[in-house]
Parts: sequence; C-alpha cells; structure tokens
Amino acid sequence: MAIVAVVLAVLVGAVIPVQTGVNSRLARHLRATLLASLVSFGIGTVGLALVLVLTRTPLPLAATAASQPWWIWVGGLCGLIFLTMNMVLLPRIGASATVILPLFGQVVGGLAIDTIGAFGTAARPLTIGRVVGVVLVAAGAALVNLPHRSAPAGSGRSWAVVVLWAAGIGAGVLGAVQATVNGRLGTVMGSPLAAALVSFAVGLVGLVLVNLVARKRPRHEGRLPWWGLSGGLIGAGFVFSIAYVTPILGTSLAISAALLGQVTGGLVLDHVGAFGFPRRHLSVQRLLGAVLVLGGVLLVRFGG
Repeated sequence: MAIVAVVLAVLVGAVIPVQTGVNSRLARHLRATLLASLVSFGIGTVGLALVLVLTRTPLPLAATAASQPWWIWVGGLCGLIFLTMNMVLLPRIGASATVILPLFGQVVGGLAIDTIGAFGTAARPLTIGRVVGVVLVAAGAALVNLPHRSAPAGSGRSWAVVVLWAAGIGAGVLGAVQATVNGRLGTVMGSPLAAALVSFAVGLVGLVLVNLVARKRPRHEGRLPWWGLSGGLIGAGFVFSIAYVTPILGTSLAISAALLGQVTGGLVLDHVGAFGFPRRHLSVQRLLGAVLVLGGVLLVRFGG
C-alpha cells in the first residue's frame, strides 16, 4: 500500500507544473490573476461536487464540526494563502526564489509536523537520516530550478526582500499544513473526496471575498485554448490524491514524493517547451538535481 501511495504522490506531483501552465495561460487571457484563481477554484469545486453526487459519497459536515477541532477546516485557507503568496512573490523576488522558498518551507514544515505529531498525526522521531533527506530534496530542487530562472531587474538586498523571502518559506509551511489537515479531514469524514471538496469550497469562498475587495474585472486578451479551463480539475485531483496518501505515508514523505514528481514534470515540460514556454533541454546538472530529490525522498521514508 505504501509503495502505491508513493507512486501516486509522484504522479500527481508531476501534474502540478501542468496546472501552473494552464492557470498562467488563463490569467494571461483574463489579464487578472485573482480572477483566474477564482475561476480555477470554482471549476475544481464544481467538478468535485459532481463526483461526490455521482458516487453518492456522504458529506458529514455537521458530525465533523461537532466532533473535530476548529483547525480541521483550515486546509482550504492554507491553499488559498499559498497560491496568493506565490502570485505576490513572483514579480518581486523572481521566479527561482518563488519556486525554491515555498518548496523549502514545505519539506521543513512536513518534517516538523511529523516530528511533533501535529494535527492528529502519529509522531515520528527526528533522525539524522530524515534531516539529510529533507536537505537533499531542497538542494535537488534548487539545482533543477535555479540555473534557468532569473530575478527581476532592480531586486536588491533590503529588509523588504528579507520579509518576502520569509513569507515565501511561510507559504510553503502552510502548504504542508494543508496536506496534513486535508489528510486528517479525509480520515474523519471517511472520504478523501469529501475532504477535497471541503478544502476547495473553503478556498473558493475566500477567493470570492478577495475578488470582491479587489474589484478586478476581466479584460479578455486573445483566444483561450480548449484546455485553458482545466487547471481547476487538475488541482482538484491533486488535493484529493494528497488527502488520500498523506495518512498512509506521513506528511514529510507525501510532500517529498510530490516534489519529486513536480521536479520531474517540470523537467519534461521545459524539455518539450509546453504551453508556449521556451524549450530548455535536459542537462547533467538538472538530472543530478532530480536524482538528489529521489535520494531525499528515500531517506525521508527510510532514514531511521
């Protein structure tokens, strides 16, 4: 069961770069990032709701609210903040830092959650092997991403940049919290599908409120391809799958395996030049980064 869960986490991680490409295309079409996120969350919520109805999966909201702590509902808010922070960081600190800082936050957050047994998880002892595994995951992802991403012009070293970097790491920690809480929610509801729907619905409500405050209006640019609205469904599949595998693998391994898939998927998309992005061929350095991530995943799982 654990091996199957690891493979699933890697596969769903690999589609995250695809979702990013799809949502970026939608944002360019609408010329409004927050509205694109709202559309993506809305489609994902509707898709999950339809599957829930067709499969006749129970949604025990009242029973869950009566028996569970308040934090059981915060997964969607963590996802919303994670998504929004990435949008804020990208034009200010550059793409490479936007990729690496949340990634580092995710692996560190996952290790911390597993170590202290937060959010109802079983505590796992902190070992040297697991720490080295987390370091390898972060280093490997940096090796893959840093060489082909650049910082924006004029981004200097200042207290504001330090704050933004800290925010990026914090957003990654919230990504780890989201995976753990949604995994716990799926367990108590008896369905990862129900947990994914709740998470998306909470995020959707949050995005509706944010867009009402921002008062952004879409300004269509160009023609949207047929796949331009699929980002929400891809995201829904990811949230459902992570909610399923996290109770089986633990937070740190589930996140590390998904990051391995993310790095691999990014390498493939770069190589083929998907979604209109410039082609970047595989190199020894980037392949070495993927190998380091794989080694880190194995150490997080089996490092004592």
